[in-house]
Amino acid sequence: MNAKTYRRIKIAIGALTICFLTLALADIGDWVPAVTARVGLWPQFVPSALALTKGFAWISAGCLAVLLLTAFFGRVYCAMLCPLGVMMDFSAWIAGKRGRLRKLKWTPGMPWLRTAVLVFLVATVAFTGSMAALGMLDPFSLFGRVTTNLLRPAVGWVTNRAAFAGWADPVKISPAPLGAVLTSVGLLALIVGMAVRRGRLWCNTVCPVGTVLGAVSKFSLLRLHLEESECVGCSLCERTCPSQCIDYKNYQIDHSRCIMCLKCVPNCRQAGIGAKVMWGRIWRRPPRPASAGTPPVSASRASRRVAGRTRANRDDAARPSAIHEPAGLSPSPAVSRRVFIGGVAILAAAPDPPRAAAGKEAAGKEAAGKEAAGKDGEWTGTCRPTLPPGARSLAHFQATCTACHLCVSRCPQQVLRPSITRFGLPGFLQPYQDFDVAFCDYDCSACSQVCPTGAIQPVSIDERHGIQSGVAHFLEDKCIVKVNGTACGACSEHCPTQAVHMIPFGDNLTIPEMTPELCIGCGACEHVCPARPEKAIIVDGLPVHAAAKRIKLDGENTVREMEEEFPF
Repeated sequence: MNAKTYRRIKIAIGALTICFLTLALADIGDWVPAVTARVGLWPQFVPSALALTKGFAWISAGCLAVLLLTAFFGRVYCAMLCPLGVMMDFSAWIAGKRGRLRKLKWTPGMPWLRTAVLVFLVATVAFTGSMAALGMLDPFSLFGRVTTNLLRPAVGWVTNRAAFAGWADPVKISPAPLGAVLTSVGLLALIVGMAVRRGRLWCNTVCPVGTVLGAVSKFSLLRLHLEESECVGCSLCERTCPSQCIDYKNYQIDHSRCIMCLKCVPNCRQAGIGAKVMWGRIWRRPPRPASAGTPPVSASRASRRVAGRTRANRDDAARPSAIHEPAGLSPSPAVSRRVFIGGVAILAAAPDPPRAAAGKEAAGKEAAGKEAAGKDGEWTGTCRPTLPPGARSLAHFQATCTACHLCVSRCPQQVLRPSITRFGLPGFLQPYQDFDVAFCDYDCSACSQVCPTGAIQPVSIDERHGIQSGVAHFLEDKCIVKVNGTACGACSEHCPTQAVHMIPFGDNLTIPEMTPELCIGCGACEHVCPARPEKAIIVDGLPVHAAAKRIKLDGENTVREMEEEFPF
């Protein structure tokens, strides 16, 4: 297979990857089934690695396959399977078509920065039990937030505009919170700007996946190699490398930064660079000394190098935007084996986040039930956010959720929303149920079927019926039945478990009464409550999910039918 055929295959796989993930994350009409979306996430490194910490399963084998692929062929994951990397290449291609892409030069690597970022993320995850920091830099999660918070609302708006003209069916789309939108816009602008000006600088500095795979690709079986006997010094390979990892003057390639895009190979007119099978660490030729003892060079080869460098200098002079390399720079080593092993040792010595979360869950079950209670066991009025069914506990959720927002985009009721301040900094942008917007469908578990990290454990519809993620509390002094003397009953009619039922009140009126052990925390009662400015019934989320008491209902749950009939 030649380089041009390989690049066509790379572009095709990259296009399929980004199109599929965009459809799955911007899904407004159930275009991609949940099972298909889960299968498509198999090769995403960080979600798969987190799933591996909970036990070996087919979804967790993706990260192992990526590591094996990298050990044989280098960082091909970054070139064609990473949605953020494909988006960077597309941005650079658009900029090149418009004449705004800068010609790149070899620059020394920054192993100190890559190592510092990786150690910081590992330490944050290990000692705080929160995935917030890792989720901000994970390429899949970052792409998911950009697509869900920016593209999906735009697609919904266009669809609803088309529905007015009779060209489509209207869809229910809730706008993303302003904080989530601004965060997504800022990161998108930063990444696209870096891709246009400096190629894959993001991937080779702050991306944790790039750092880990770079440590493996440095010893991969298949690597690029500069042939000194064929090189004429034209610098075309160096100027087209998006990773800025080719030093043609010293015949060196930083394989920890090379993403195996092979963009350099077809641009070389003398076949001076190509992929070769190499065992062990690549041999690095030291810079040739400028002393009198330099071995003689044949006239033909010397003339080729002079001609090539003359062309390179002429091209650089014609392009004022080219970056000229300062003299005397030598290539900086990539992340060393010692640094990589040290980072793994830190992770191994630190407490396992999911295991620590499970310990907190087991130790704090009794305390969690009393956290929002006063001295006499009465509710104090502090309302905590409610997690989706299957999240198990707040500790487990924050220790595994990377805020990719796939569950947010797949929720048919649109009740899941990114948190800005509800969970504090450890839960920044992680989803919660916003009952001001909607309520959790009693017969739905879509979010648990698509979560790639296991933060929301898969549950069936029947299992979902018995999960108590929160408990509703009735505030009688705010109910319109007592305040205005008006008949209501909206909360009771929408309760799918009969946890809220009506009892006689005053003259020919009824008022709600709660049975907490039947409540599952779906938020239907809070969502439909007409009391203003404060609602008369609100749901307090449980830090540790419990089992709700289940009774045999007299008839089928008709919440969906009543939702449109009720006047409020």
